[in-house]
Amino acid sequence: MAPREGGPQNGAISKIKLTAYKKFPTNYPHRSFEQWLSGKRKDDGAGPYWRVHNKLYDLTDFVDRHPGGRMWLQVTKGTDITEALESAHIGEGSEKLLQKYYVKDIKTPRNSPYTFHENGFYRTLKRKVQPILKKNGRGPSGKTVLIQDGLALSFVLLTFASTVLSSYTLAVLAGIALTCTINCAHNYFHQRDNWRMYYFDLSLFSSHEWRVTHALSHHLYTNTANDIEISALEPFWEFLPKPDKTFIQRFGSYIYDLILCPVIPFVGHFTRIFEVCIGRTPLRPEYLLPYFELFMMAVISPSCWQALKLFMTIHTSSNFVFVVVGMTAAHHHPDIFHDGDRMRDDPDWGLCQLDAVRDRVEVTGNLLLVLTSFGEHTLHHLLPTVDHSKLHSLYPAFLETCKEFSIPFSFVTWPSLAVGKYLQMARNTPNTDLPGYKHKAS
Repeated sequence: MAPREGGPQNGAISKIKLTAYKKFPTNYPHRSFEQWLSGKRKDDGAGPYWRVHNKLYDLTDFVDRHPGGRMWLQVTKGTDITEALESAHIGEGSEKLLQKYYVKDIKTPRNSPYTFHENGFYRTLKRKVQPILKKNGRGPSGKTVLIQDGLALSFVLLTFASTVLSSYTLAVLAGIALTCTINCAHNYFHQRDNWRMYYFDLSLFSSHEWRVTHALSHHLYTNTANDIEISALEPFWEFLPKPDKTFIQRFGSYIYDLILCPVIPFVGHFTRIFEVCIGRTPLRPEYLLPYFELFMMAVISPSCWQALKLFMTIHTSSNFVFVVVGMTAAHHHPDIFHDGDRMRDDPDWGLCQLDAVRDRVEVTGNLLLVLTSFGEHTLHHLLPTVDHSKLHSLYPAFLETCKEFSIPFSFVTWPSLAVGKYLQMARNTPNTDLPGYKHKAS
């Protein structure tokens, strides 16, 4: 498939030719979820409606009745929600419900490159997993709840102990427990509104923002120029194979990872709070959870200064582990598709997800490790609203679908992905071979 011509919107990129998109998204590189949504509304051109495939729908009257929560439809008004609807709804109920809100057909081609043909890989997979999920359910199991609540409790207890004993060792352990807690909570914020998703806000991150940047951007447009988890990290982490990367961008992260990984979340958090203070962003109650932590630590600590130092130790440790795990969990290696590489001839959304995701053999099958380190990531990307506890039971249907479409699937090791992250950033030439899980080139 010939590369699609791409060009910079604001001079940020000069030479790379995109292959997933015809041109760079508006507002690229994106620095916030509002900026990404604003650009997507302009590019998708759905006006006051919601686009699904080649039809427009007015879901205004359905927003408050959406079973997953009003936020999902609220923020996506004026955009193409095809990928979001296809991946979030496994049965046919949503398609039947949409007919009630139909406005008109639209002839303008979709901005997204992906397809969802009835007999394609992704819809075939959804049909195969439906009876399994109907039998087992798709929500959290008792074991998932026990792990999530247990991790949150361990964070609270370690934070309390570190404060009372003024122990920085315990503070670091509390930070690690916090990382495990929020990694597990990531499972919950993909699902319908629930109170456990707010465990994510015990950190310096925001579950509300991550529902956009992670669930609606990264998950749907993985490793493309429309993936904010690619663009927001630039210019320090340049994962796309740009021919004009500087020497520092290609090799500098060996050094500045140690500095930036713990710092970036602080910058994001204080930027969020600043925007609340100037009235640009509304205050959400969960934004205050880290400050409640600090307040309680100050109450029981020998001094407010000591409480602040321990608080910073906890969150610095948590930030570092979270960013390192996130960057090495599934998506970055020279063998994995990144926008600019040759794209498969059949851009079925499910197949393109396989090209942009890898599973680590070390964590597969262990629910604790799956929940705390983004495990069984391929199935999670294909079926993001299904609880992690149900994913392992779907492997037979998934592997059967892979066999039916002649797609070789295998696991990789975590060390190979950790090394692959640096190799990918050093890569400044696009892959011309077909991506990863593919038919053999003739």
